[in-house]
Formats: sequence, structure tokens, C-alpha cells
Amino acid sequence: MHAAIVSAWGETPKYSTFDLPPPTPSQVRVKVTAASVHQLVRSRAAGKHFSVFGKNPPHIPGVDGVGTVAETGEAVYFNCLMGATGSLAEEINVEKRDVSPLPEGADPDAIAVLLNPAMSSWMALTARAGITPGSKFTVAIVGATGVSGQTAVQITKAVGATEIVAIGKPGAKLERTKELGATATIELTGNPSETDFSAAADVDVVLDYLYGDITKAALPGIIAKRKNKSQRLTWVEIGALAGEEAPIPASLLRMSNVALVGCAPGSWTFSEFYQQLPQMIKAIAENGLKAECAEKKLVNVEDWWNETGGLRPLVKP
Repeated sequence: MHAAIVSAWGETPKYSTFDLPPPTPSQVRVKVTAASVHQLVRSRAAGKHFSVFGKNPPHIPGVDGVGTVAETGEAVYFNCLMGATGSLAEEINVEKRDVSPLPEGADPDAIAVLLNPAMSSWMALTARAGITPGSKFTVAIVGATGVSGQTAVQITKAVGATEIVAIGKPGAKLERTKELGATATIELTGNPSETDFSAAADVDVVLDYLYGDITKAALPGIIAKRKNKSQRLTWVEIGALAGEEAPIPASLLRMSNVALVGCAPGSWTFSEFYQQLPQMIKAIAENGLKAECAEKKLVNVEDWWNETGGLRPLVKP
């Protein structure tokens, strides 16, 4: 069997063969048809994500994908974050609990690209912020110009957000969030502390994909403009593209009703994830969620792996 294999953390994966044992009674064999290279996938392949701490290569990148069950031919989405084999492979053994059928008419490529970034915002809303799909709430998205952020705009709208404030660097990607459902935008300035966060002052939830200096400016910037500081604000930290640390003044936490929580496996349980997964897949399929991607071949992984600045790779065997 062929796969992209990382021999040492941080090295470029190589297209190589590996031995795939027969599936256990709790597993199914899935023929992979498409898998996306999310930011999480790259972080794990570099050995920098907590989910691979204490583990050693060889490592097959990939945390999820779409494919067909070898025995039945059923089209499915699968998650392999906790599995021994990543999804950048021709075939993979997956625990039955981590496999969900695709709805009729669903676009498999869209599911492959969007499910992981959709998971971050969906689980942030449901498992961490206590939002029930269909309820009304308002939200701001810090880092709305990336794939996960633009997906979050669409997911929050599908879940029920009535106001969606997209926060990010000025440019075409921030403008595009309006097409995806954002009702307002905030342009981050070169000095984040000089940014006017008034448009997000009274939201119920903030989804934060950046952290670091951006959050250091955004959290007090939003609270300072808040009409009712006793109104609950749930700040969900999802990503740290702007830095791992953001000093928060103690007085800020005492003067306002803010709950600062994180979102990733560990902050929510896989039981919660399995409960939400069918709804996530349905939301992507029924709402026509979109994400730009660049189709890549698994066999050429060494050629495209280190490309930067382009669209998110959608890998096909």
C-alpha cells in the first residue's frame, strides 16, 4: 500500500509503501478518495501539535477524509485523528465509530475540505459555548480570512447566528466573508491595539483562530466598547496563528462577564463529537458550504508539500 510518509518530524513526506494489516473486528477498510491538508495536518507532520507529543515517526499525515468502504462500496466520511494511519494513503483502517455515511447528493470533495475546519467552529459553538443549532445568537470571528475562518462564517450562519462580524486582515478575503454570510467586518491594523472593535462590541460569542498579540488587543478592545459588561461573552480560543501567549489583565476578567475557553479534542469529548458529526455533515451538504482548494496527487507529495501561499491541497490517490 502507498502513502505519504514522514520519516522525521518536519521533513517533507515521501511517497512510499507501508504494510496495512487486515482491519480488526472494530474497524473497516476504507479506500481513500480525497483528503485535505489542513493546518492541523501540517502541524502534526512537523511534530508541533500536542496530539503527536510523545510519539515518534514514521508518521502518515492526514486526520480525516472521504472514501468508500472496501466491503460495501458505501461513500463515507472518516476521522483518523486518533488512528495509527493518516489519511494521505491509498487505503486505511478506520474504527467503525469514526465513519459516517455521506448524505445522498453530498459533494465528497466539499466534505473532505470543509469538515475539519467546520468541526472547529461547530464544536466551539455547541460543546464549548453551549449554543444549540437553530437558536439565535451573535458572533465575531477573529481570523476570518483563512479557510477555517471563512468556513466558520458559513457554519455560524447555518447554526443560527443573526449577526456575524468577520475580523481579519484587509483585502479580498475579508470582503469575501460578506458573500459567505458576514454582516459586518473589522479590518485589523498593522498595530492591533489601534483597531476599532466597536462592530463586535455586543456579540455573544467570539471564535478566535489567531490568539497572541491579536487577542491581547481584541479582548479588551471588545469589552471596552460593550454596552452591558454583565452580558455573557464566551471567548473560544481555537487556533494560535498569531502566537501561543496572550496576557490578559486580571481586572478585565473581574469587570466583565467573560468566559475564556479553548476548543480542541480534550476540551470536548469524542462522544460529543460523534453526536454532532451527522449534523455537521448535513449542514455542509444542505447549505452548500464552499471552500477553494487545489487538487493534488498523492504520488507527487514531495513536489507540492512545501508550497506556501496557495489554496489548501485536496489530495487524491
